[in-house]
Amino acid sequence: MTHVANLMVENPFHNFTARADIPELFNLNRPNKEALNQVIRFLDIIRKKKRESVILPIIAEAGFGKTHFYWVLRETINDAYVVYIPVPSNPKRIYSHFYFETVKAGGAPLLEYIADFLTGKYSKVEHAAVDYSGLGNIVLDAFFALKNQKQSKIALKWLTGFDLDEETTQFKRTIMDDEELAFAALKIILKIIDKPIIFFVDELESLFISLGPEAELQFLENLKKMFNEASNFLMCLSCLATLWDKLLDLSSSAVQGRIEPPVVLKRFTKKDIEHYCIHMLEEFHHKFEVHISEPNILWPLKDSDIESAYAYSHGNPREAIKWLNGIIEERKEPILDSIRKNNEYLSETGKKVKIAIEKVKKIGTGVFQKHNGIFISLNIPDKKILTIIPPLKDIDEFLLHSYWSALKKLLEEEEYSEIFVIGEVFKGFELNDVKIQAFHEENLDSSFIETLKKSVS
Repeated sequence: MTHVANLMVENPFHNFTARADIPELFNLNRPNKEALNQVIRFLDIIRKKKRESVILPIIAEAGFGKTHFYWVLRETINDAYVVYIPVPSNPKRIYSHFYFETVKAGGAPLLEYIADFLTGKYSKVEHAAVDYSGLGNIVLDAFFALKNQKQSKIALKWLTGFDLDEETTQFKRTIMDDEELAFAALKIILKIIDKPIIFFVDELESLFISLGPEAELQFLENLKKMFNEASNFLMCLSCLATLWDKLLDLSSSAVQGRIEPPVVLKRFTKKDIEHYCIHMLEEFHHKFEVHISEPNILWPLKDSDIESAYAYSHGNPREAIKWLNGIIEERKEPILDSIRKNNEYLSETGKKVKIAIEKVKKIGTGVFQKHNGIFISLNIPDKKILTIIPPLKDIDEFLLHSYWSALKKLLEEEEYSEIFVIGEVFKGFELNDVKIQAFHEENLDSSFIETLKKSVS
């Protein structure tokens, strides 16, 4: 299967729902610019004051890129850590959930950083205990043990909650099942870490939908405690716009007073859809080595598809991408059919050309397929001859342009004394100082061979 056939099978718009575990290829930066600027502004406040925390709602209709905004932050913000927090299924286990998602995101380097800081500043755990009292002392024991060669494996088990066994009982309580202990550990990390943490809480409304208003209220009250007692974090609460006011009305005035006014994600404009398409198709064309140039930059889409996607979606990003996905699916089969016919033609004609060349003389040949056509390079003393078999004229128009554009680029890099074309030369295709001769397929055994004999003799 050719590169382009692969391109058509692998629809670039197949993924229209963002997931936290699959990196996004494209960031909707313009529609999200206001939200991004707000995040950057609050991060500046947090960094300057250090003892500061902010809760910022990010609201939008379904399909407007709330989960995608997590990837915008991940790839745009360099001076903060971004941690994805799926809303927990158990509203009573908030702090352990935040702690373990933070450790999962930061991995061993995060734990090592905290341990290095503590051991470097205090040298002994009892010295550190002066600044981290209460349950923090148990957490300190684990971080100091992490730097002890004999205890490091046990400490890592305890700090990550993995493979807990009897060995970890030396720490008296387990961080896995103890909310207060998890909160103490989280506060230590937030206090020591070198950059603020953005907690991106996704689908805030899911607790309300699945477990009811009491569960949602309990979650929001726990966030109030984090706001009051911990610092150095920005909490983004991603929520459906249709439910945000209802959730806010559920919470106490104390919770409401700690939450900033919500940022609303914007709709796509027609320009946004065009920008998105160009970016996705640019990646796609590059991946499958398709030579792209104006005016085919949207291939296999057309300008009218941008208009129809906008009209169908009313600017909803997910619906626009779904529409584009459907258009590609409709156009795939005719293009794939033309590629199949072209490949059959290239295979049959290529065999005839190679037989014809062998009838003339044993010379060095290099055969390779490029952009749905064939190049046959003939190397003889003091001369290079190129025989090309271009794609069929009725192949998709873009692929025809792509082939001849790729050929011209090749001939700018490689010098040939003569060029033979089996078929018709593309209208307007010219090269300075290079002789181009065209032969019909039926003349391969006559005029082509005679001309080739004269060229190699």
